[in-house]
Amino acid sequence: MARSVSQAMRKLLLLTLLWLCSHTAIAAQPAFDPLSMEPQRNIEFPPLVEELTFNSEGHRLTGFIYIANGPGPHPTVLLLHGFPGNEKNLDIAQVLRRAGFNVMFFHYRGSWGSEGDYQVLKGYEDALAALNFLREPDNANKYRVNTDKMSVLGHSLGGYVSLATGRRDKGLICVGAMSPVNMGVWAQGINTNDPALDRIVDYSDTLFMLEGFSGEELRRQMKNAKLEEVDTTFFGPELRGKSVFTVVGDQDTVTPGRLMLDPAVAAYSKDNKIKLQHHTISGDHSYSWSRVHLTRLVLAWMQSDCR
Repeated sequence: MARSVSQAMRKLLLLTLLWLCSHTAIAAQPAFDPLSMEPQRNIEFPPLVEELTFNSEGHRLTGFIYIANGPGPHPTVLLLHGFPGNEKNLDIAQVLRRAGFNVMFFHYRGSWGSEGDYQVLKGYEDALAALNFLREPDNANKYRVNTDKMSVLGHSLGGYVSLATGRRDKGLICVGAMSPVNMGVWAQGINTNDPALDRIVDYSDTLFMLEGFSGEELRRQMKNAKLEEVDTTFFGPELRGKSVFTVVGDQDTVTPGRLMLDPAVAAYSKDNKIKLQHHTISGDHSYSWSRVHLTRLVLAWMQSDCR
Protein backbone atom coordinates (compact mmCIF):
# COMPACT_ATOMS: atom_id res chain seq x y z
CA MET A 1 0.00 0.00 0.00
CA ALA A 2 2.82 2.40 0.92
CA ARG A 3 4.62 1.53 -2.33
CA SER A 4 1.46 2.31 -4.35
CA VAL A 5 1.07 5.72 -2.66
CA SER A 6 4.75 6.48 -3.26
CA GLN A 7 4.40 5.71 -6.98
CA ALA A 8 1.30 7.89 -7.17
CA MET A 9 3.11 10.75 -5.47
CA ARG A 10 6.06 10.45 -7.85
CA LYS A 11 3.71 10.46 -10.81
CA LEU A 12 1.89 13.53 -9.47
CA LEU A 13 5.22 15.28 -8.85
CA LEU A 14 6.38 14.48 -12.40
CA LEU A 15 3.17 15.80 -13.92
CA THR A 16 3.44 18.95 -11.81
CA LEU A 17 7.02 19.53 -12.96
CA LEU A 18 6.07 19.00 -16.61
CA TRP A 19 3.18 21.49 -16.24
CA LEU A 20 5.45 24.07 -14.59
CA CYS A 21 8.12 23.67 -17.28
CA SER A 22 5.66 24.04 -20.14
CA HIS A 23 4.03 27.13 -18.66
CA THR A 24 7.39 28.67 -17.76
CA ALA A 25 8.47 28.24 -21.39
CA ILE A 26 5.29 29.91 -22.59
CA ALA A 27 5.72 32.76 -20.14
CA ALA A 28 9.34 33.19 -21.22
CA GLN A 29 8.40 33.78 -24.83
CA PRO A 30 8.59 37.52 -25.59
CA ALA A 31 5.44 39.31 -26.69
CA PHE A 32 5.33 39.94 -30.43
CA ASP A 33 6.70 43.41 -31.19
CA PRO A 34 6.11 44.58 -34.80
CA LEU A 35 8.91 47.12 -34.39
CA SER A 36 11.53 44.41 -34.03
CA MET A 37 9.98 41.05 -34.91
CA GLU A 38 8.60 39.39 -38.03
CA PRO A 39 5.37 37.34 -38.01
CA GLN A 40 5.57 33.72 -39.09
CA ARG A 41 4.81 33.77 -42.81
CA ASN A 42 1.48 32.32 -43.87
CA ILE A 43 2.39 30.13 -46.85
CA GLU A 44 -1.02 30.41 -48.51
CA PHE A 45 -1.57 34.10 -47.72
CA PRO A 46 1.89 35.69 -47.31
CA PRO A 47 2.61 39.40 -46.90
CA LEU A 48 2.89 41.05 -50.32
CA VAL A 49 3.49 44.36 -52.01
CA GLU A 50 1.29 45.06 -55.03
CA GLU A 51 1.70 47.98 -57.42
CA LEU A 52 -1.59 49.58 -58.46
CA THR A 53 -3.21 52.44 -60.33
CA PHE A 54 -6.62 54.00 -59.85
CA ASN A 55 -8.58 56.90 -61.30
CA SER A 56 -9.28 60.25 -59.67
CA GLU A 57 -11.16 62.95 -61.54
CA GLY A 58 -10.32 61.24 -64.83
CA HIS A 59 -6.59 60.87 -64.14
CA ARG A 60 -4.53 57.75 -63.41
CA LEU A 61 -2.74 57.82 -60.07
CA THR A 62 0.14 55.54 -59.17
CA GLY A 63 0.61 53.73 -55.90
CA PHE A 64 1.08 50.41 -54.13
CA ILE A 65 -0.27 48.47 -51.19
CA TYR A 66 1.52 46.53 -48.48
CA ILE A 67 -0.69 43.50 -47.78
CA ALA A 68 -0.48 42.02 -44.30
CA ASN A 69 0.28 38.41 -43.48
CA GLY A 70 -2.63 35.98 -43.38
CA PRO A 71 -6.00 35.60 -45.13
CA GLY A 72 -7.60 38.65 -43.53
CA PRO A 73 -9.59 40.61 -44.25
CA HIS A 74 -7.22 43.12 -42.66
CA PRO A 75 -7.83 46.59 -41.23
CA THR A 76 -6.43 48.97 -43.82
CA VAL A 77 -4.84 52.40 -43.58
CA LEU A 78 -4.29 54.92 -46.38
CA LEU A 79 -0.91 56.61 -45.87
CA LEU A 80 -0.74 60.19 -47.20
CA HIS A 81 2.51 61.98 -48.00
CA GLY A 82 3.29 65.66 -47.71
CA PHE A 83 4.48 68.48 -49.97
CA PRO A 84 6.00 67.44 -52.31
CA GLY A 85 6.34 63.90 -50.93
CA ASN A 86 10.03 63.31 -50.23
CA GLU A 87 9.30 61.92 -46.76
CA LYS A 88 7.04 58.92 -47.30
CA ASN A 89 7.03 57.39 -43.78
CA LEU A 90 7.32 53.88 -45.18
CA ASP A 91 9.16 52.76 -42.06
CA ILE A 92 5.87 53.27 -40.22
CA ALA A 93 4.02 51.47 -43.00
CA GLN A 94 6.18 48.36 -42.66
CA VAL A 95 5.65 48.22 -38.89
CA LEU A 96 1.89 48.56 -39.32
CA ARG A 97 1.94 45.79 -41.91
CA ARG A 98 3.79 43.49 -39.49
CA ALA A 99 1.12 44.35 -36.92
CA GLY A 100 -1.59 43.09 -39.29
CA PHE A 101 -2.64 46.25 -41.13
CA ASN A 102 -2.71 46.70 -44.87
CA VAL A 103 -1.14 50.01 -45.90
CA MET A 104 -1.87 51.74 -49.20
CA PHE A 105 0.37 54.57 -50.44
CA PHE A 106 -0.14 56.68 -53.56
CA HIS A 107 0.89 59.93 -55.27
CA TYR A 108 -1.62 62.75 -55.72
CA ARG A 109 -2.61 64.05 -59.12
CA GLY A 110 0.30 65.74 -60.84
CA SER A 111 2.93 64.43 -58.43
CA TRP A 112 5.71 61.93 -59.04
CA GLY A 113 4.28 60.63 -62.32
CA SER A 114 0.58 60.54 -61.48
CA GLU A 115 -1.47 62.14 -64.24
CA GLY A 116 -3.01 65.61 -64.08
CA ASP A 117 -1.92 68.95 -62.66
CA TYR A 118 -1.00 69.29 -59.01
CA GLN A 119 -3.49 71.06 -56.76
CA VAL A 120 -2.34 71.63 -53.22
CA LEU A 121 -5.89 71.86 -51.82
CA LYS A 122 -7.42 68.89 -53.66
CA GLY A 123 -5.49 65.98 -52.18
CA TYR A 124 -8.59 64.86 -50.31
CA GLU A 125 -10.34 64.19 -53.64
CA ASP A 126 -7.59 61.74 -54.54
CA ALA A 127 -7.67 60.19 -51.07
CA LEU A 128 -11.43 59.66 -51.34
CA ALA A 129 -10.90 58.04 -54.75
CA ALA A 130 -8.26 55.73 -53.24
CA LEU A 131 -10.61 54.69 -50.44
CA ASN A 132 -13.39 54.01 -52.94
CA PHE A 133 -10.93 51.93 -54.98
CA LEU A 134 -10.16 49.79 -51.93
CA ARG A 135 -13.86 49.36 -51.16
CA GLU A 136 -14.71 47.95 -54.59
CA PRO A 137 -15.59 44.28 -53.89
CA ASP A 138 -13.07 42.82 -56.35
CA ASN A 139 -10.27 44.98 -54.97
CA ALA A 140 -11.24 44.38 -51.35
CA ASN A 141 -11.08 40.64 -52.02
CA LYS A 142 -7.80 40.84 -53.97
CA TYR A 143 -6.02 42.95 -51.38
CA ARG A 144 -7.69 41.30 -48.31
CA VAL A 145 -9.23 44.58 -47.14
CA ASN A 146 -11.67 44.83 -44.25
CA THR A 147 -13.80 47.67 -45.60
CA ASP A 148 -15.39 48.21 -42.19
CA LYS A 149 -12.00 48.98 -40.61
CA MET A 150 -10.44 51.70 -42.73
CA SER A 151 -8.30 54.62 -41.59
CA VAL A 152 -6.21 57.49 -42.96
CA LEU A 153 -2.83 58.66 -41.68
CA GLY A 154 -0.90 61.59 -43.12
CA HIS A 155 2.21 63.67 -42.52
CA SER A 156 2.64 67.43 -43.07
CA LEU A 157 0.41 68.38 -46.01
CA GLY A 158 -0.72 64.75 -45.85
CA GLY A 159 -1.83 65.43 -42.28
CA TYR A 160 -4.08 68.16 -43.63
CA VAL A 161 -5.31 65.79 -46.35
CA SER A 162 -6.03 63.17 -43.70
CA LEU A 163 -8.19 65.56 -41.66
CA ALA A 164 -9.90 66.92 -44.79
CA THR A 165 -10.63 63.36 -45.93
CA GLY A 166 -11.79 62.28 -42.48
CA ARG A 167 -14.41 65.00 -42.35
CA ARG A 168 -15.85 63.84 -45.70
CA ASP A 169 -15.71 60.03 -45.45
CA LYS A 170 -18.25 58.70 -42.97
CA GLY A 171 -16.91 55.15 -43.26
CA LEU A 172 -13.51 55.87 -41.71
CA ILE A 173 -12.96 54.84 -38.12
CA CYS A 174 -9.59 56.53 -37.53
CA VAL A 175 -7.96 59.76 -38.73
CA GLY A 176 -4.30 60.46 -37.99
CA ALA A 177 -2.33 63.65 -38.60
CA MET A 178 1.43 63.89 -37.99
CA SER A 179 2.78 67.46 -38.02
CA PRO A 180 -0.18 68.61 -40.12
CA VAL A 181 -0.29 71.80 -42.13
CA ASN A 182 -3.26 74.04 -41.42
CA MET A 183 -4.03 75.24 -44.93
CA GLY A 184 -6.03 78.10 -43.46
CA VAL A 185 -2.77 79.49 -42.04
CA TRP A 186 -1.04 79.00 -45.40
CA ALA A 187 -3.87 80.69 -47.28
CA GLN A 188 -3.97 83.72 -44.98
CA GLY A 189 -0.20 84.11 -44.96
CA ILE A 190 0.28 83.76 -48.70
CA ASN A 191 -2.64 86.04 -49.51
CA THR A 192 -1.27 88.77 -47.22
CA ASN A 193 2.33 88.33 -48.42
CA ASP A 194 3.49 87.25 -44.99
CA PRO A 195 7.31 86.93 -45.25
CA ALA A 196 7.13 83.72 -43.20
CA LEU A 197 5.16 82.10 -46.04
CA ASP A 198 7.24 83.53 -48.89
CA ARG A 199 9.63 80.61 -48.49
CA ILE A 200 6.83 78.21 -49.38
CA VAL A 201 6.14 80.20 -52.54
CA ASP A 202 9.84 80.24 -53.47
CA TYR A 203 10.15 76.54 -52.66
CA SER A 204 7.25 75.78 -55.00
CA ASP A 205 9.28 77.06 -57.94
CA THR A 206 11.84 74.28 -57.39
CA LEU A 207 9.42 71.35 -57.36
CA PHE A 208 9.76 69.95 -60.88
CA MET A 209 8.14 66.67 -59.74
CA LEU A 210 4.82 68.52 -59.41
CA GLU A 211 3.16 68.94 -62.79
CA GLY A 212 1.74 72.35 -63.68
CA PHE A 213 2.79 73.83 -60.36
CA SER A 214 4.85 76.88 -59.35
CA GLY A 215 4.97 79.64 -56.79
CA GLU A 216 2.62 81.71 -58.94
CA GLU A 217 0.22 78.77 -59.23
CA LEU A 218 0.33 78.29 -55.47
CA ARG A 219 -0.67 81.92 -54.97
CA ARG A 220 -3.55 81.47 -57.43
CA GLN A 221 -4.85 78.40 -55.64
CA MET A 222 -4.57 80.04 -52.23
CA LYS A 223 -6.40 83.15 -53.48
CA ASN A 224 -9.46 81.03 -54.21
CA ALA A 225 -9.41 79.17 -50.88
CA LYS A 226 -12.38 79.63 -48.54
CA LEU A 227 -11.15 79.78 -44.95
CA GLU A 228 -13.99 77.72 -43.47
CA GLU A 229 -13.17 74.92 -45.93
CA VAL A 230 -9.39 74.80 -45.41
CA ASP A 231 -8.81 75.81 -41.77
CA THR A 232 -8.54 72.55 -39.80
CA THR A 233 -9.82 74.29 -36.66
CA PHE A 234 -13.32 74.11 -38.21
CA PHE A 235 -13.23 70.39 -39.04
CA GLY A 236 -14.31 69.08 -35.63
CA PRO A 237 -18.08 68.65 -36.12
CA GLU A 238 -17.50 66.38 -39.12
CA LEU A 239 -14.90 64.27 -37.28
CA ARG A 240 -17.37 63.22 -34.59
CA GLY A 241 -17.58 59.49 -34.00
CA LYS A 242 -14.00 58.91 -35.14
CA SER A 243 -10.75 58.33 -33.29
CA VAL A 244 -8.43 61.25 -34.10
CA PHE A 245 -4.68 61.08 -33.49
CA THR A 246 -2.37 64.10 -33.73
CA VAL A 247 1.32 64.52 -33.01
CA VAL A 248 3.93 67.24 -33.53
CA GLY A 249 7.63 67.61 -32.84
CA ASP A 250 8.63 70.18 -30.25
CA GLN A 251 11.32 71.55 -32.61
CA ASP A 252 9.22 71.56 -35.79
CA THR A 253 9.86 74.84 -37.63
CA VAL A 254 7.93 73.83 -40.77
CA THR A 255 4.54 73.25 -39.14
CA PRO A 256 5.07 74.50 -35.58
CA GLY A 257 2.44 73.16 -33.23
CA ARG A 258 1.56 76.50 -31.64
CA LEU A 259 0.65 77.86 -35.07
CA MET A 260 -0.60 74.89 -37.07
CA LEU A 261 -1.93 72.25 -34.70
CA ASP A 262 -2.61 73.60 -31.21
CA PRO A 263 -5.70 75.65 -32.20
CA ALA A 264 -7.28 72.62 -33.89
CA VAL A 265 -6.46 70.36 -30.92
CA ALA A 266 -8.04 72.91 -28.57
CA ALA A 267 -11.18 72.99 -30.70
CA TYR A 268 -11.46 69.20 -30.99
CA SER A 269 -10.84 68.75 -27.26
CA LYS A 270 -14.06 70.61 -26.50
CA ASP A 271 -16.13 68.06 -28.43
CA ASN A 272 -16.71 64.89 -26.41
CA LYS A 273 -17.92 63.08 -29.54
CA ILE A 274 -14.37 63.10 -30.92
CA LYS A 275 -12.05 60.50 -29.42
CA LEU A 276 -8.91 62.64 -29.47
CA GLN A 277 -5.33 61.63 -28.74
CA HIS A 278 -2.62 64.30 -28.98
CA HIS A 279 1.14 64.14 -28.42
CA THR A 280 4.02 66.59 -28.52
CA ILE A 281 7.34 64.74 -28.66
CA SER A 282 10.99 65.54 -29.16
CA GLY A 283 11.49 65.99 -32.87
CA ASP A 284 11.78 68.17 -35.94
CA HIS A 285 9.28 68.17 -38.80
CA SER A 286 10.31 64.69 -39.97
CA TYR A 287 11.05 63.30 -36.46
CA SER A 288 14.63 62.73 -37.55
CA TRP A 289 15.82 61.54 -34.12
CA SER A 290 12.55 60.11 -32.83
CA ARG A 291 11.27 57.73 -35.51
CA VAL A 292 10.89 54.81 -33.10
CA HIS A 293 9.04 56.96 -30.56
CA LEU A 294 6.71 58.26 -33.29
CA THR A 295 6.09 54.78 -34.67
CA ARG A 296 5.31 53.35 -31.23
CA LEU A 297 2.72 56.06 -30.65
CA VAL A 298 1.08 55.49 -34.04
CA LEU A 299 1.14 51.72 -33.58
CA ALA A 300 -0.36 51.83 -30.08
CA TRP A 301 -3.16 54.11 -31.28
CA MET A 302 -3.96 51.94 -34.30
CA GLN A 303 -3.80 48.71 -32.30
CA SER A 304 -6.21 50.17 -29.74
CA ASP A 305 -8.72 52.04 -31.90
CA CYS A 306 -8.40 51.09 -35.56
CA ARG A 307 -8.83 47.32 -35.86
